[in-house]
Amino acid sequence: RGFVLDTIEVAVEWDRIHALYAEVVAAMRTVQHLIVISGHGTISTAVEAVKMGAHDFLEKPLSIEKVLEVINRGLNKRVSDKDRLENVRIEITKGLEFKQKTIAKSVVVYGMGLHSGVKTGMILLPMPADTGIIFEHVPDGERIPAFIDYVYSSGYASSVKGRNCSVRTVEHLLAACHMSGITNLLVKVSEEVPIFDGSAQEICARIAEAGIEEQTEGIEPLRVAAKLELTHLPQGKYLSIEPSDHLEIEYFLNYPKPIGKQEYRFNGTTDDFVRDIAPARTFGFIKDFQALTNMGLASGGRVNNVILLNDEQIINTELRFPDEFVRHKVLDLVGDLYLLSRPVIGKVVARQTGHMENIALVKELKKLFYH
Repeated sequence: RGFVLDTIEVAVEWDRIHALYAEVVAAMRTVQHLIVISGHGTISTAVEAVKMGAHDFLEKPLSIEKVLEVINRGLNKRVSDKDRLENVRIEITKGLEFKQKTIAKSVVVYGMGLHSGVKTGMILLPMPADTGIIFEHVPDGERIPAFIDYVYSSGYASSVKGRNCSVRTVEHLLAACHMSGITNLLVKVSEEVPIFDGSAQEICARIAEAGIEEQTEGIEPLRVAAKLELTHLPQGKYLSIEPSDHLEIEYFLNYPKPIGKQEYRFNGTTDDFVRDIAPARTFGFIKDFQALTNMGLASGGRVNNVILLNDEQIINTELRFPDEFVRHKVLDLVGDLYLLSRPVIGKVVARQTGHMENIALVKELKKLFYH
């Protein structure tokens, strides 16, 4: 069934886990850290295992590096960056201005993928300093850093791609991490981060529930020293970032009816984000969703997780804010900026932009900061 290693219990035989439920519960009373190892590595299996009380979950086939990492995580020890990231290159520059942070305990969440339409879940796990935010694809175990070099699609959502797999719609999770100050996190997920209600509200609540743990090591923020402006954007679009003493965003939106003109100024504080930005939901016109469906996207769009509009009105919900649309654009921008793997200090001015322009700006910032 398992073995005990310095207060770590490693449990196997997930195919019989329901029959073993009483034993799992009993084990939780006697060990500090319960790890489930399974040959049925789907995200639903992983989520169910953690929900039942497991602290961690490993999928077969196993690598010694991952086994040691999970055991060390339970023992509050550290493994080397090389083993932890499996030779995936990501740059973290140490500094003294900000402390690195992770979550205090594991978090399990359920939901549906906006574009895949698949019921899914997600497990957030604490990680040691200098790890960065890492997506681990279930069931194959491949790891993808939440870093600009791994972005592969930015039309309707921001997604990251590894050697053999990808994770879609990462921007809301990254926005919540950005504004919570979380720099180190392991995200076990299948092909897409759940959309929840179309906002980042649920993710913020789960992070708050887990608690945030400040780590000893520091991290250097990306502090903008001179104005950077994207050129050659389509007419009507504008995006720049300039020096400031904190993150601030001015966003101007001008859409057809029934949205119209909206603008919002975000001051970059965590409280403002949780209260005024995180609840703002994804939105789209019916005609656009029909086009996305034809492309095999937006299969998970439902009346309760997206604001749907026709040419005249909102057709499925009441707005949470009169200017909810522009607030959601700010939410996406905050998330996309965190693909730099560090806090961003600067004033962003945006007009009519989306993920593609956000990613273009992040790539330019990376050229200046990572050298």
